[in-house]
Parts: sequence; structure tokens; C-alpha cells
Amino acid sequence: MVFTCAQCGQCCMYLGDYIVIDAKTGPYTFSCSCVSTNTLFQAVVDEDKRNFFDNTEFSRAHPNACPFLRPTDDGRIVCTIHETSPAQCKMYRCVAVRIFSGEKQIGYITGMGALHSDDPSLRSLYESCVQQIPEGDQERDEWFARLFEKHGYRTE
Repeated sequence: MVFTCAQCGQCCMYLGDYIVIDAKTGPYTFSCSCVSTNTLFQAVVDEDKRNFFDNTEFSRAHPNACPFLRPTDDGRIVCTIHETSPAQCKMYRCVAVRIFSGEKQIGYITGMGALHSDDPSLRSLYESCVQQIPEGDQERDEWFARLFEKHGYRTE
């Protein structure tokens, strides 16, 4: 399964403490730090996202969100520094496998292999197999898809 970002913004809604703007160095350039990794980086707002970045209403309404996260005109929530975002952001996969019962999403597997679901049957299935989860990302994602589909769930 290939990870495709849904651009929902959920992964970055609480990263305001993770990515910190230390200084504005130009109209759309910033000196920043990743607090958890103690690394510095230069952020440049992507040219095609500057009009979204200029609207600071979202940041005021969501003070815990990454300071570079913004909604678009078509309902997506995007990273406005995607081209210059730190490596940790580029490698992050918030959702590796989405799990459905019929048309309703009842859970998802994160990029780290953790299940997020309130469905007791799905949780029980996951817990019964957690020791068998493969290590590699692609192998793990395919393994989860086969497991859930074998038990009547649909995955994406």
C-alpha cells in the first residue's frame, strides 16, 4: 500500500510546540527549530501557497497547530512549507491503513503501526495479532490490509 496524504491537517494540528518560528528572516522566510530533535532549519513558504499562508485566521483559531498549516479554498489543510519542511515532517505518515466496515471508517493504523479505533471487535483482532506485525513499512501495511480484509473489513 502506498501512503497518500489526505491533506486533512490532523497530523499537524498539535505540532505548534514541535516546530517553532524563531525569527522572520524575509517576507516568506523563517528561521525555525524542531524542538523534539533540537535541530534548526530555514523555512520558505512555497510560492503556490503564499496566499493561504497570508491568512492568519486559522493559526489564531488553532494556536496548537503547526504555524505553517493552513486551509485551502477547496477544503484541504496543507503544509505551506512543504518544499523546505524538516526531514521529520517529510517522512511522517499519519495514516498508513484506513479500516472500514461497510462505508464507515471505524479505525486506522498509523505509520508506526498503532491502531486507533473505538470498535471493540477491531481492537480485539488487532490485540490478538500485535506480536506478529512485520517490521518493514510496506510489508506491515500489506499484512494489515490482508488481516482486516480476511475478517470482513475493507481497507484503503
